[in-house]
Amino acid sequence: MSDRVNEAIEALEKMTAALEEWKGRSDGRIDDLSREVREVVLRSQRPGSGTSDEAALKAVETWIDVKTKARVPVLDHKHSLAALEKKTGATPSMGRVLRGIVLAGQADDAKELAEERKAMGIAADTAGGFTVDGVLASEWIDLFRSQMVLSQAGVRTVPMSGNSLTLAKLTGDPSVTWHGENASLSASEATLGAVSMTAKTATCLVKMSLELSQDSANIEQILQSSMTAAIAHAVDKAGLVGVAANAGAAPMTGAGILNLAGRNSVGSIGAPDSWDFLVDGLYELMVDNVPMDSIGAMIAHPAVWKTMTKLKTGIADDNTPLPVPEAVARVPKLWTTAAPLDSGSAKAMVARWSDLLMGVRQSIQVHVLREAFMGSNLQVGVLAYVRCDFAATRAESFCSLEGITV
Repeated sequence: MSDRVNEAIEALEKMTAALEEWKGRSDGRIDDLSREVREVVLRSQRPGSGTSDEAALKAVETWIDVKTKARVPVLDHKHSLAALEKKTGATPSMGRVLRGIVLAGQADDAKELAEERKAMGIAADTAGGFTVDGVLASEWIDLFRSQMVLSQAGVRTVPMSGNSLTLAKLTGDPSVTWHGENASLSASEATLGAVSMTAKTATCLVKMSLELSQDSANIEQILQSSMTAAIAHAVDKAGLVGVAANAGAAPMTGAGILNLAGRNSVGSIGAPDSWDFLVDGLYELMVDNVPMDSIGAMIAHPAVWKTMTKLKTGIADDNTPLPVPEAVARVPKLWTTAAPLDSGSAKAMVARWSDLLMGVRQSIQVHVLREAFMGSNLQVGVLAYVRCDFAATRAESFCSLEGITV
């Protein structure tokens, strides 16, 4: 009888062990599938997510750096910077890499995370920071580009292989004269000049408790989404209105496209009772030979949206919303708190946005700050920075709409 009991116990133990083994494999597979699903979702939000690498390479316009003579790809919002990279296999998300850097040896999968960083050439430098290059850096740049209002409007992205990049810009429309036989040619002003971009540094610091960094199940997504959203907003604001503090270290020397010299402008708009101010802006662009079908979005603060949405016909006792003219309706409107609003007065911009370039270095620096916060409140800081600049290739392609009372 005891032999049968022992056999039953042994069989039960084997079944239990097999069940635990199966459960471990299933849990691991579920984790893998969850990670794959998150990656698919994140990639679908990036610019150019629906195109193949080969198609992306064929579709991207290429310019020449006038100093180095190197070929420079110029990307629209629909293009992916990562698609231009030579991939050797699947890459982890930036959030996963950040988690590995933050937790180091304290992560449950620390060895796997370390192997991933090693395979991608991500190693600590002498200052304790990490440099992220290649496909992963490009994918992260694509992530914050996808959230940038300027990119959505049509601003083009130019990858910078060095600290600076020089391209040509239009300083004046060409002059055309009719030539009589044997007559001398009329002299015309030079229409082309050089525009240089010098990479400026934008930093982003995220602080979290030590417990949260170690215990949170979604720390990868939180780190990635919070940092990309913050960087996108900061770069949008620098490109639109500039940076007052430390302006010399900011894109466009802190000016912003709304302060671009030589731009068109419609001023002293006041409290709008119609869309006439936008019609005036479109007219200013068309007078400067910007075709209507190439004019992109109007970018403004959400307060302008609120004011314009509430407009009524003006007929007594009629609360019907004000109809939008067809030409105005065709102009996309993008609303962002990166656009200026000061004491109830807003500025907007309508433009051929493809004449604004954003140069960005394909390298991201990450530092984990433990000593600065750990001793006082058991916090960990993650500092990441990207380097970029803006340059306009034709000032007349932009029109600021100023003094909008909201």
